[in-house]
Amino acid sequence: MGIKEFEPLVTAVLPDIVPLVPQEPTARLGRWEPKGYSERGTKVQSALEEIGDVLSERLLGALELTVDRLSVDIPDDLVALERPTVTRFGIVSMGGEQTATKQAVAIVEQVHPGATDLVVELVQALLDKAAVPGAAGDEKEIAAQHGASHFALAVVVSTAVLRSLGTAVAAETPAIIGAALGATAIVIPTVPKPAGYAAAVLAKRRAEYLLPRQSSASAVVRDHMFWITEGSSPSDVDFSANGLVAAVEDGVVIRTGVAEGHARLTIHILEGPPDEVDLTGYDEVVEISWTAPEGGAVVRGDEPMHGYRHHMGGRRWESPPWPGDYRIRVHVYGRDDGEDSSYRLTIWQAPAAPEIVYKKTDRLGHRLRGEPEPPLVIPPDADHRWIEKSSITQAATITVIQGLTPQEVIKTFGGDPAAPVSIREIAERPAWERLSNPRYGYVPLLTVLAVDDYVLAVEDNGFEGSDRETLTALSRKGKAASVYWNVNANFRLTFAENGNLVYSGSPRIDPGAPHIEDLDFEDYRHEHAKGMTAVARFTGRGFTEEDLAAIYAADQAYVLEDDPLPSDMPNPLTLE
Repeated sequence: MGIKEFEPLVTAVLPDIVPLVPQEPTARLGRWEPKGYSERGTKVQSALEEIGDVLSERLLGALELTVDRLSVDIPDDLVALERPTVTRFGIVSMGGEQTATKQAVAIVEQVHPGATDLVVELVQALLDKAAVPGAAGDEKEIAAQHGASHFALAVVVSTAVLRSLGTAVAAETPAIIGAALGATAIVIPTVPKPAGYAAAVLAKRRAEYLLPRQSSASAVVRDHMFWITEGSSPSDVDFSANGLVAAVEDGVVIRTGVAEGHARLTIHILEGPPDEVDLTGYDEVVEISWTAPEGGAVVRGDEPMHGYRHHMGGRRWESPPWPGDYRIRVHVYGRDDGEDSSYRLTIWQAPAAPEIVYKKTDRLGHRLRGEPEPPLVIPPDADHRWIEKSSITQAATITVIQGLTPQEVIKTFGGDPAAPVSIREIAERPAWERLSNPRYGYVPLLTVLAVDDYVLAVEDNGFEGSDRETLTALSRKGKAASVYWNVNANFRLTFAENGNLVYSGSPRIDPGAPHIEDLDFEDYRHEHAKGMTAVARFTGRGFTEEDLAAIYAADQAYVLEDDPLPSDMPNPLTLE
């Protein structure tokens, strides 16, 4: 007696169980891959915990009546388990109510140690009886046939093993279904999918791959490059042709400024070539062709940006999942700055064509192409680029005022000079307390620093200094100017002198801003630093990293109780 005698008993019942298993949960079983969560209890209990309550309860509901009536014999020598000595017991559950299957399996594990392990072993021994080599249909249908057949096998084996133990707790249907589901979750990831499954998966990927699409990701950089390939890890790539991107056998490789680390990417997949070539804000722009042997190339080390994938439903980014010739246009800025570089990749299907170098201005590209490097130029806004890595980089208004005292400045802003508050104390308040202003959801604070004949005013996430009327009042004894930005890409410069407004607007949109002749606001990079540079030129005083440190060290701010939203500005806290 043994497994050979048990085999026909199983195969005789198996065809009656498979049709009763619902498609949706068994399609999930057919695709099941364990996540590697920490173990809880026995192997079967851990598998049940990971696979989730919804699946187990649906399968219990579908098969409960059938399993109640099911009887499967098993040779005695296959169930060599010790008989229980415990006759009365209880189960205490922590952390919430257990489902019927989990609770029943937990009891079996206590009363019949090793019983569920035996179910797993016998299912593994009989796996060939659950094979469905001729499974056909789409991906879901084949996965469901694969999952249903293996789950049905586990149900038959679990019924035979547990009911042979001679105790009511083991014979209960929830215990049988729970042990079968746990065993299936353990075994099925080791079983090859039916022959037609790979083609069905590819057909599904292609059907769901809709254009256009875009995503943001972070690529792992190794040896000054990252790549988008179908599986290869290229090395010794020659970038001398264009200094930025090269085609390899199954994808493309992009040359970076940093040797190791991560590169920020935005990726656009289009149905055809872009309408125009965007050169603004980039140092190098190159377009080449490559041939995809199968399609579906992925970014090495693809990771989500900001904790999610844009327009991708949480899935990993991949190039179009079909073979053919493609074009990729690579935009990059900041390679000479190392860690601040960023890449924009645009991909579309098109016949092979010569590469095109649209723009080549960074020093690294010149070196790689064997060209003389352009002279090193210190940008006019260099002294203020520190702002981009400061605590106020997301949203702020910096105002420089000439001729007024700090008290006069505070009053003009709408604060009370006699009522300072602690910046740290405000920051450390509970969120519900800080949300004291129902309109904006934050406490509007003004900080000031007197330096020589100037007062420097900073509003972290504030905007009063950019208001035309406020700034005009601040300029009543000389000059006043402000630069404002927020997370929604709103930006404004405001200049006034001797009580008269000189300029207010965004230089990219509104002409007439003074002192910006050599500041390229069409290039959106370093906009905050450029704005602060224009303010410094107009007033005669800039804003330094040491100034901001002195403000924080003083730990004094003033609440702007009457903090009206300027009528000519969008609400900076409203997403556009």
